Amino acid sequence: MSGVWGELKRRNVVRVAVAYAIVSWLVLQLTDVLMSLLDLPEWVGKFVLLLIVVGFFLALILSWAYELTPEGLKKDKDVDRNQSVARVTGRKLDLAIIALLAVTSSYFAIDKFVLDTIPDAEGDTVAARPAQNSIAVLPFVPMSSGENDSYFADGLTEEILNALAQLPELQVTARTSSFFFKGQNIPVPDIAARLDVVNVVEGSVRRDKDRVRITAQLIRAADGFHLWSQTYDRTLDDVFAVQEDIAESIAEALGVVLDDDARQVMRDVGIRDVGAFIAYQKGRELYATAHQSGDSISDSLAVANEYLDRALEANPGLTVARLLKTDRAGHIILEISVGERDEKYPGEAQETLEALRKDYDLAWQLSPPGDQRDILDLERMLLSDDWSGLPARFQKALQPGGCPQINWTNTFLNPYGWAEQLVEKSREKLRCDPMDFIASSHLPIQLVYAGDPEAALLAVEQAESRGLTHQWLMDGRYWALLASGRTDDPAARGASQVGSILRYDRQILREALAGDITLARKMAEEYWSGPDADDTNSLLVAAVVGDRERANKLASQIDVHPGSVIALAEVVTYCFCGAPFDLEAAPNFKARIEEAGFSWPPKKIIDYPSKTW
Repeated sequence: MSGVWGELKRRNVVRVAVAYAIVSWLVLQLTDVLMSLLDLPEWVGKFVLLLIVVGFFLALILSWAYELTPEGLKKDKDVDRNQSVARVTGRKLDLAIIALLAVTSSYFAIDKFVLDTIPDAEGDTVAARPAQNSIAVLPFVPMSSGENDSYFADGLTEEILNALAQLPELQVTARTSSFFFKGQNIPVPDIAARLDVVNVVEGSVRRDKDRVRITAQLIRAADGFHLWSQTYDRTLDDVFAVQEDIAESIAEALGVVLDDDARQVMRDVGIRDVGAFIAYQKGRELYATAHQSGDSISDSLAVANEYLDRALEANPGLTVARLLKTDRAGHIILEISVGERDEKYPGEAQETLEALRKDYDLAWQLSPPGDQRDILDLERMLLSDDWSGLPARFQKALQPGGCPQINWTNTFLNPYGWAEQLVEKSREKLRCDPMDFIASSHLPIQLVYAGDPEAALLAVEQAESRGLTHQWLMDGRYWALLASGRTDDPAARGASQVGSILRYDRQILREALAGDITLARKMAEEYWSGPDADDTNSLLVAAVVGDRERANKLASQIDVHPGSVIALAEVVTYCFCGAPFDLEAAPNFKARIEEAGFSWPPKKIIDYPSKTW
């Protein structure tokens, strides 16, 4: 055996094999890049690999049978051992191998530290290419037309998505983004590019009484190759076993090794009740519809909450469902505290506030340790009557990690020096949920408070390029333009208030900032005397046009209501003007600010000439 090995080394067969292997690896990497850039079919890569394998054996045979001499190739048996230059050739091959290893090491370094991490338009360092285990689960298509078949398909989709999201080895796009493409005839590669994923799951569902046919497939988006597919013909009683099998099969197809603990974690997130997850999907749809309309949100959310309650009966640990449910209580408290409507019965506002706090407490208790639980802990304090220790909770809640739902945090904390941390959290959310309109619409506001209105404008453009359209995004653009002094920009002049966060003619702000205070005050008077005026919007307008007495009076009116801190926090945030009222005018709000140790007045982002305090 030692004689054969000695001959292999003498004839440089081993060196040729090593050099060939390194060159082959580099060729395969180049082929992979070119296939992606040129959108070449999959068979090209397979053909290159076949050539490399055949060439490997050919190279070994040639290096064994022939020697490269100064006169050219000669058969090894015809070369005089005393005149052989095999050792010289071997040293050259050693140098070549060293050089190839240096090239390979450089490729690794560039791929890891340059190609895979480049700064994006906001200055973040983000993945230049999606991870190979990144995946989006698109809504399964209902192939039957029963009353609830579409919701059944959506529920099945979300159950599979949530199960996969429990696996740390996978990067799973959040539901909001996956469901953004529901009903749209967009090619899978385009969806994958917009969601920044490599793999996509799609499928269909057909129901016939108690029978169901489910088809699912895992697709590599770049070339449409099916990594896994399966069709199930089962009864409705078996549907939970089917969704578990689909999730586990997808995970295994992506190379995730599942043990019993991982399988149990995946199963524990499910609702496991057909009626309940149909109700949950209806509740989510009605919730989204209510926020798109912008009018009578609390009434619209009442119907949504009926369905969310049914889902929570089946699975009290559905954190997102509980958070969605709390939104109606928040809107009722706001509507009463700002004079938009009267209490339907004495004590309605206080009772609603207590229900809101109870739901937050329960959501926090049932949530597993992690980022979402920390944010729930922060937000339940924001809704309490004691903000002592708030900065410490905020610091903990905004640590990197997870893809949590954030609600009231965005409203409360921008003006008090936390905007940069909120920016990072919103960007983190958008990396896992790029179609989330809440994070997309709050990011521009956060960037304005962070002192970068140009980045805020860019964030709006990027959200629109992803396909998002919402008036709150237009609000963010408007404030960014005002903060940068671009009052003559067509987008500032033509801004509409329909569907806006704010309910008055926003040209009041532009005129006040541009210097025509007389016109701004005239427009303000028209708003105050109109039927649509409420206390928060009236307060904000009063601050902008410099009516300090009116602003303080309105702040006092709001402050006496239960939960008024929510309304006053919104005024401070959306004024961008520092202190829209004197803190002494709102003693309850003042107590919260002092407990938290927040500075007052907050930083002035937009300096209206007429506002002198």
